[in-house]
Amino acid sequence: MAKTYDILIVGAGTSGMACAITAAERGLCVGVIEKSDIIGGALHWAGGHMSAGGTRLQKRKGIEDSEEKHLEDIYRINGKSGNLALTEIAVKEAPKTIDWLEDIGFEFAPECTRIIYGHIAYETARHHYGSEKAMSSYKVLEPLWKKFEASGHIECHLNTKMSGLGRTGNRFDYVLCQNERGTQEIHGKHIVLTTGGYGSNPEFFGKKHPGIPLVSSCYPTATADAHQILEENGGVFHMGQYHLPSLGGIEKEVGDGLCNFNEAWAMVMTSVYRQPREIYVNANGHRFMAEDEPDAEAREHAVMQQPNWYFWAVYEATARVRKDENGNHNPVIIGWSNEAIAEEAERGQSLVKADTLEGLSEKINVPKETLTETVASYNTMVDKGEDPSFHRKYLKDSISTGPFYALKIHASVLVTFGGMKVNDKLQLVAQNGNVMEGLYAAGEIIGLGATSGSSFCSGMAITPALSFGRILGRSLS
Repeated sequence: MAKTYDILIVGAGTSGMACAITAAERGLCVGVIEKSDIIGGALHWAGGHMSAGGTRLQKRKGIEDSEEKHLEDIYRINGKSGNLALTEIAVKEAPKTIDWLEDIGFEFAPECTRIIYGHIAYETARHHYGSEKAMSSYKVLEPLWKKFEASGHIECHLNTKMSGLGRTGNRFDYVLCQNERGTQEIHGKHIVLTTGGYGSNPEFFGKKHPGIPLVSSCYPTATADAHQILEENGGVFHMGQYHLPSLGGIEKEVGDGLCNFNEAWAMVMTSVYRQPREIYVNANGHRFMAEDEPDAEAREHAVMQQPNWYFWAVYEATARVRKDENGNHNPVIIGWSNEAIAEEAERGQSLVKADTLEGLSEKINVPKETLTETVASYNTMVDKGEDPSFHRKYLKDSISTGPFYALKIHASVLVTFGGMKVNDKLQLVAQNGNVMEGLYAAGEIIGLGATSGSSFCSGMAITPALSFGRILGRSLS
């Protein structure tokens, strides 16, 4: 007779690890299916920002905050959208999750807690993170995982891909899997799906977001495997209408639809960290916003109105090497040296250069007359210190001396907002409104829209993923 786990988890990422460890601490027998050859999922990839109100760290830093203030701030940002029940559960659980991470050895970056401005900012410093991004979380979870693997409380099936679901009567109680041994059934009293999002599946993304271009910085295994299987079994995909991109994606190879936040990303999410020395022009060669707009979401929506959701940052050679007020080069590509940027321009992919604006327009395929007129108009604004078109205030760098540079920047996908519908117990819900007995979900599979709504509420991806995994790990038996 096949072994039946107390809890069977599909996906050994953020939520899956938290769920498995929490359940194993209770003495349960936990099975985990992971299609990759390593555990950790997007923890190997993500930025690692977590938000919570009322943590021990905040109190030590003299920061007055609470769950209620955090929730109020989220509703200010997103207009009280998304799954309000799940948002409230996530916010209530968040400080317990952060304190738990600290209890198991998590080391916060020295500057924490902070206010982060890459999205609409909170009013209180409630961002928590480690010095190694999301890997800081992984490094405290992995030893516990190994401990419970050694004790036999966690059994992880690596290189094993979910291919279907099975049920006995009305209850789902096994997962069909594919691995080197072929197809097999793995059984569980409860099945928890923590397989991540769908930003690395262009076909699925296109079906859910027709007409929206995909340039993805999502973890490569975020391929909607469980989404598709759940839909085949009556599950409900929703909240795709909340899709919101992040600005800054750079294709290292033009046209491949891929970017990587950790390797090449433009500092254009906000002007709080970097004042622009360039102008932004769309595919037609026109400016379309104040480049020094500080509001991250206003910038995102402005780019969403442009053809194919991309723009060119155009600037001159002296702007590339000029230092800012603090004596830093602070280039448009985060973390890149001027030398590296110059080399990339010679390679001529997303970053190109030309001795003349006419030559630049040919390389970026925008009308010559339009680009030259746009630049001339902007240079007049710099001379007069006034931008009557978009009311840009930072006007210190003209674009008049070659060589000229243009960097192609995309509104990119860091995380997917749509996801599979669950109730407030994290049970998956079918199209007829009934729960899908035996099935639960946590993490990005339920969509960022569930806990962030129509805006990108910073820190409301990893923290809820950990929290919901822990909730299921301690409540299922």
